[in-house]
Amino acid sequence: MSRICGNLYGLHAPNRQTMKTTLQLLILTLLLSGFAVIGQTSSPVAKKTPAKPSSADKVKRWFEFEQLSVGARYHFIENANHVKAANNLQYQFIAKMRFKFDARGRYSIASTLGTGPSFVTFWNATGLGTGRLQKDFNLRQLYFDAKPNKAVEIQFGGLSVNYGDISEAISYDNDNYITGERVLLRLPKKLYFDEVSVTYARLADLNRPNVFNRFKRFGKQNYHQFLVRKQFTKEIGFTADYSFESGIDTFHQAMKIKLPKKQIIDTFLFENYERVDPDHSYGFNLFGEKKLNKVFTTSGGFADIHIRALNNDRFPPGKRFYFNGQMKMSPELSLTLQFTQGIGPIAPNVPRTRLDIILSYSILETLRRYKIF
Repeated sequence: MSRICGNLYGLHAPNRQTMKTTLQLLILTLLLSGFAVIGQTSSPVAKKTPAKPSSADKVKRWFEFEQLSVGARYHFIENANHVKAANNLQYQFIAKMRFKFDARGRYSIASTLGTGPSFVTFWNATGLGTGRLQKDFNLRQLYFDAKPNKAVEIQFGGLSVNYGDISEAISYDNDNYITGERVLLRLPKKLYFDEVSVTYARLADLNRPNVFNRFKRFGKQNYHQFLVRKQFTKEIGFTADYSFESGIDTFHQAMKIKLPKKQIIDTFLFENYERVDPDHSYGFNLFGEKKLNKVFTTSGGFADIHIRALNNDRFPPGKRFYFNGQMKMSPELSLTLQFTQGIGPIAPNVPRTRLDIILSYSILETLRRYKIF
């Protein structure tokens, strides 16, 4: 750890085919939104004198942010052969937005705009320390989202992977993107599970985050996922999925438990994967989190991963203990420390020690505080 502290001082335009695909998506969206309007106007409701909407309410009727944030990160990695693979300062911008065709938001177009050069990261290098300055900034996700009722949801376009309670330690990195379609069913009384999800998509172009570039090969799908999720009680939830990716078959399961506040941790997660084809492998992750007070939250665990995958890059093959600490300095500003240490045999060119210190600022919280949005 002292070695790490010492290093702190060492610091596209769419083509015709793309436009055609986008136009088809917009036409489908407009047709479905029209059906939604017809459905809303077909049943009369009691007349009430509505309160005069504010400027922010008028904007939210059509457009809303789910996330709008910026961040800076000190990033340090030392491999098992004691080579410093990274020692630099990085920056990040993320905007997750949604355009709503109806007031209730049942039919919408969602998008994610952000920095980051690849499938596994939203972070760009500043050029301070290792690595050159990166200026990657792309529309990473763009999809149509239809929720005609509480039981059915349909998504089509540039999506993210569905997780349930499974984390990015054993599944795909949270910064991922895929291109395809998904159907979600929420009929626990008929199907037992609270959610059943089926996804068919293309998972490729790992260094081409721009969604318009990936739309060009929309029909060449190589990924599908079947996921079920069940909340047995308010405290206990379970998720299981089967994922196929370019000939690789993998199962994931996760059990998430919320404990009483007086216990040593608030949340416990056990999750594991089994790769069954073309080779056989098993790994797991144990995670616990405790909210100490309104300012400080701690978490950590132990992961044992045996495959090279597109999971979070904090968890390459090997056994690792990890610790996270977060300080919420204000509703907008937070400081996070993430420390990961590999133990036992690890390949020489694989990270053994990693430290990330992240300063995040939520622009959205500021806009909400001043009632601007």
